[in-house]
Amino acid sequence: MIPLVILQEVQQFKQVSNSINTAKFNELVLQVQQVEIYPLLGEDLYWAVINNASSYVDLLDGGTYDYQGKTYQNVGLKAVISHYWYAYHSFYGDQIDTAFGLREKLNNDVSKQVDVSMKKTLFEHNSKYAFNLWLNVERFLERTNEPLYRCGTKIKNTHFIISKIGL
Repeated sequence: MIPLVILQEVQQFKQVSNSINTAKFNELVLQVQQVEIYPLLGEDLYWAVINNASSYVDLLDGGTYDYQGKTYQNVGLKAVISHYWYAYHSFYGDQIDTAFGLREKLNNDVSKQVDVSMKKTLFEHNSKYAFNLWLNVERFLERTNEPLYRCGTKIKNTHFIISKIGL
């Protein structure tokens, strides 16, 4: 599978170091594409974009478009992927895996455990922001009548669970 974003494109949206591990970067991009983007686009559109990204430049890069006499802005799927990637990176990819568990480097000699609540907060915040960006991209797909988007294969995002407490 092909990553739809590269580091330089993510850096347009988030402050990310140039020295990030390329294999880890690509691993998280592919994970985001499969876990977050695939259910949002639906199977047909997802695979069409993966297999022929050059045909979906407006979807990926975003830009302006006209709908019913008004001009709108599509933020682009790369923005959505970038923010989801940052959420995953904040939770999974920013730490060093050692024999003593995940560590956060403070300087050359000192490291400490990464606070789980901070990682969770960053993950949740960036995931929520990415999903709000997705809503903008979804309106673009609907308004431009992308034929592969409404093909009956769209899967709802199932990350949110509502449960009733009590009787």
